[in-house]
Amino acid sequence: MLRDRTLLSLERNSEVVDMGNWTVEQIATAIALMVAVVSGVTYLTKQLKDWIEKLLDSKFKDLNHRIDSIEAKVDKIDMEACKNFLVRFLADVENGASILDSEKQRFWEEYEHYISAGGNSYIKEWVDRLKKKGYL
Repeated sequence: MLRDRTLLSLERNSEVVDMGNWTVEQIATAIALMVAVVSGVTYLTKQLKDWIEKLLDSKFKDLNHRIDSIEAKVDKIDMEACKNFLVRFLADVENGASILDSEKQRFWEEYEHYISAGGNSYIKEWVDRLKKKGYL
């Protein structure tokens, strides 16, 4: 039985010795190979990402241009509707129409929107004139 244990111990030791046959050079080569693989995958991933971004940019360039054009048209329509409301309201005020408080509140909301969107023309002068007369 002692002999069996000694043989088992020797077998285990020989396995350990076999695994210990790696040289420093082999370990360094293995590590360098792993680093090269990780670096290569990282580089390829970045290249693939850049390629996909360029592809999508070229495919969606026309669509983005169309969206920008539609947005500009919507902004123009918004300003025109805003001006129409303000002109109608100011004309009613100037002509002595009775105006509800809720209508005045809506006027001031629309007027602020008009000014913040870049509107600053004859409407501002008209509002200033009606304010001086005490109508607004």
